[in-house]
Amino acid sequence: MKLELKNVFNLKVFIVKGFLMFAVILVFCFPLNSLYASGSMANLNEFIISKNFQEVTVSGVVVDKDGVPLPGANVSEKGTSNGTQTDFDGKFSLIVSGENAILSISFMGFVTTDVPVEGRETLSITLEDSAAALDEVVVVGYGTQSRRDVTAAIASVPMDEIKDMPVSNVAIGIQGKVPGVQIQQTSGAPGSTPSIKVRGFGSISAGSDPLIVVDGNMVSAQVFNLINPNEIESIDILKDASSTAIYGSRGSNGVVMVTTSRGKAGRHVVTLDMYTGFQEISNQVDMLNSEQFAEFSREAANNAYLDNVPGATPSDPNDVRPGDYLRYRYPRGENFEWLNFDDPSNLPYHDYQDLIFQRASMNNYQLSASGGTDKVQYAVSGGYLGQNGIIKRSNLDRYTLRANVDINITPRLRMGININPSHSIRQDVNASGHWASNGIINSALAAVPMAPIYSEDGAAYSSQAAISAPYGWPGVPNPIANITEVDNQYSYTNLLTNAYAEYQIFDDLEYRVSGNVNLNNTRRDIYQTSKLPLNQLLPPNQATASTSSEQGINWVFNQTLNYNKNINEMHDLDVLIGMETYKLQYKNSLASGTTFASDIVPTLNAAGQPTSVSSSEAETSTLSYFGRVSYDYDDRYLLNASIRLDGSSVFGPENRWGTFPAGSVGWRLSEEPFMESFTFLSETKLRASYGLSGNNAFDTYYPYIASIGEDNYSFNGNLVTGLGPSSLGNAELGWEKSRQLDVGIDLGLFDQRIYFSVDYYNRTTTDLLLAVNVPTITGFSTAFTNIGEMENKGWEFALNTDNLTGQLLWETNLNLSFNRNEVLELGPNGDPIRSGSGIGQTNITQIGSPIGNFYGFKQLGVFQDEADLQSYPHYATARPGDVKYEDVNGDGEITADDRTIIGNNQPDFVYGVTNTFAYSGFDLSVSLYGQQGGEVLNLSRRFIEQLEGNQNQLTTVLNRWRSPEDLGDGVTPRANSRTTGNNNAVSSRWVEDASFLRVQNITLGYQLPQNFIERIRLQQARIYLSGQNLYTWTEYLGYNPEVSGYEGALTGGVDYGAYPLPRTVTLGVNIGF
Repeated sequence: MKLELKNVFNLKVFIVKGFLMFAVILVFCFPLNSLYASGSMANLNEFIISKNFQEVTVSGVVVDKDGVPLPGANVSEKGTSNGTQTDFDGKFSLIVSGENAILSISFMGFVTTDVPVEGRETLSITLEDSAAALDEVVVVGYGTQSRRDVTAAIASVPMDEIKDMPVSNVAIGIQGKVPGVQIQQTSGAPGSTPSIKVRGFGSISAGSDPLIVVDGNMVSAQVFNLINPNEIESIDILKDASSTAIYGSRGSNGVVMVTTSRGKAGRHVVTLDMYTGFQEISNQVDMLNSEQFAEFSREAANNAYLDNVPGATPSDPNDVRPGDYLRYRYPRGENFEWLNFDDPSNLPYHDYQDLIFQRASMNNYQLSASGGTDKVQYAVSGGYLGQNGIIKRSNLDRYTLRANVDINITPRLRMGININPSHSIRQDVNASGHWASNGIINSALAAVPMAPIYSEDGAAYSSQAAISAPYGWPGVPNPIANITEVDNQYSYTNLLTNAYAEYQIFDDLEYRVSGNVNLNNTRRDIYQTSKLPLNQLLPPNQATASTSSEQGINWVFNQTLNYNKNINEMHDLDVLIGMETYKLQYKNSLASGTTFASDIVPTLNAAGQPTSVSSSEAETSTLSYFGRVSYDYDDRYLLNASIRLDGSSVFGPENRWGTFPAGSVGWRLSEEPFMESFTFLSETKLRASYGLSGNNAFDTYYPYIASIGEDNYSFNGNLVTGLGPSSLGNAELGWEKSRQLDVGIDLGLFDQRIYFSVDYYNRTTTDLLLAVNVPTITGFSTAFTNIGEMENKGWEFALNTDNLTGQLLWETNLNLSFNRNEVLELGPNGDPIRSGSGIGQTNITQIGSPIGNFYGFKQLGVFQDEADLQSYPHYATARPGDVKYEDVNGDGEITADDRTIIGNNQPDFVYGVTNTFAYSGFDLSVSLYGQQGGEVLNLSRRFIEQLEGNQNQLTTVLNRWRSPEDLGDGVTPRANSRTTGNNNAVSSRWVEDASFLRVQNITLGYQLPQNFIERIRLQQARIYLSGQNLYTWTEYLGYNPEVSGYEGALTGGVDYGAYPLPRTVTLGVNIGF
């Protein structure tokens, strides 16, 4: 034990010394590093030049992409029997025939590489993992496939580009890296889960999220969120029906295949990856200062006074004005001393954004070990992520552990197991939502800038006594109190396990059986103290508390039989058949209470009055049979066909089973004899696919069954509680079905230095699950049925280029995606679906348009003067300076019937570009991501641009209408504390362009020279500086143009005060022992 503790102590000392040494190395060793190969980022041509023209001795080291030595790699002189193997440290020495000899280096799982000696004596050779070449193996449903044989639309994520990104969720790192995959960071809160869409929205009611498969386990996005990015070996995204139909009812929205790292035969390797850094708000919203607000507030009061009191003048003092039209004053301190707005120079000023935001620390540590022999391979890793949020009191602590082992029991029998427990604790804050519901962002923006924050005893006021409070307006809650007086803790524990066995029955026939189990438990505890009433002028509220918990378990058992045969080196046949069972069990409970004797004891047992207790549970299961046939003739003509039969407990007996077939073909044109003269074409492949997949991701577990719930009825003249029907069932409910056509071409030029691919797709989803109106005689208003239809079609482009090779490397990866969504059918009469976002109807979905359009009035400007007002239809209360709405239906009136489509959140196209450079041990990666088109409905502006004088405003109100001689910007109406003309209705006034270009990531790294790190007994060492979300070019007035404050396809793109995205800067090291 003492020896172990001593070793740990020595390791800590070594790491501390290492940090200090790195800085010295960067300064003093830069001029010398050209003498050395640069490790894992080196090109095969980086070397020490030594010219000899006789028999020469060549020595060197062979490493993988991470700089880890590869022991046992074969090193031979091409065309001879002369060869050797690398030793335990990946080193070799070989006498070759001369300076023009060519070395061939091979190692299991890596691409065989030829390296010309060209007079060099020392080589540092980096072998590419087979996943990085044309012959890479991509993960498909229930197997793998060579990239050159793929006939479907499958995209692989370049993991090298995201390994150093300071992201807590790997999905954020994928953003902008794959065509056809849109990932939106709608919230910057620690532990938040990004939205993932593959080729647009696939459904209205049944969910549009892709299926995520981790090492064979079907998992939720939340579980995917828990995986440390450093633990992932590869991510492949299946996009078309040919690749997803093998997953049947779960594959219609695409499939994300995640493979975690496993041990490899060879030397045992220990790696330490860690980074530390900070996060901060990337941009702030421009708000009025105290002096500007005072002038604006006086103007709002005067305009209301002049509108409503005959003979009034702006200079009338308070003592002649009715109480509703006082020149605004503001209470200060507990004794409510008055601040006079007529003297703004004496007004205090508080920037509430500065008060709620902070520069927050972020730390990540990952220690892993892997290795093995030809009999047993293992990998084990543990990680910790500590992330403080940019809003005070928000944070995340995440702990992960992963262990797997693969054992070759006999030459024909292989078994393995993978165990991945994780636990996270998150402190949440109520960032989004209406300020009246204590939404922190909207409270901070709307708070009057001179309002008191703390009372004389140092405690935060629960609310502003708003300047309009004497007139019945509610006060804006103090955002500081919303942070300090609410405790909202969320914990999530997950265990992901899977085990498998593979038996080679014959050389060409393999049987595989696997079992996967996913256990999870969540708990949320919320306590709001009695110090947080709605309004400071009202008495304190009672403290409230709630506790909720959820437990879930899902397991998957599948078995497959795979036949793979090569005949005469001309015919390759691969046949897969299998069956799978899936089961999900879920329970949850909720309890809440109030009337606590003291805030010291916040647990529910101390509540004097319980307010609610509820629980629920559900269970679903699926039985599936599937098969796939792949055929390759002469490496030129490719065919793939698959089918899956799914039976689900979610649907009734009439439609319980669904059949999902698909097929694809490919032609490797570059392998044809008549293409031999086109030597610049290294790969040309034409692809086409068509198939059917399904969707059963429905919120209601058994929608075909009529359900009962708690209900009240009269008995003997008394109102009593019992049970009654709560929903209308439909035994004919069935699957949503997606038919998808995909046509593509893959083109490689100049030995793959330029690689281009393009895909066109058309996906039509039918039998959409919709709630339609039913006769009132049934006792219900709606019932679910299969009736809707929707289409997504678009283009995807990807371009990868090796611009420079040699000592200076430069690679570019660019992708571009277009998607057009259109609703083709809705309901029995085609009635549109109107949906709301907290303030009534804000969105509409109707035939012939994209899903989730913004819905409201169309603003034409403001009425410039009385003549303008009288010449066009308007609300009866409208005055010059009020908003001018379009009379859409032409009936001469402005009513609710004039609401129309005013925008849509779906972009015209999204794009990403990454440039990677490497030179003499240094590497630089620059990633940009953006979208063109699409809009945001910025509902936060309804508070901070309402011009009523009682809440702080955007600086845009400085361009407001003031008089017929001072029209402002022609869009912003006048200030008025008693608003007229329905100025703040949902309208195009709040719709903003969501186009943006973001510097998503810049990473600068340095790989220490191999000879140096060997002297300090390391295998590899790299230091890097990384920045995430560094800058965004956009015209959007809010924090984040990607925002979507409400989940679901029907209400996307609404900003109601979402948690802003942080800018992140980290310093990290990767060390291999």
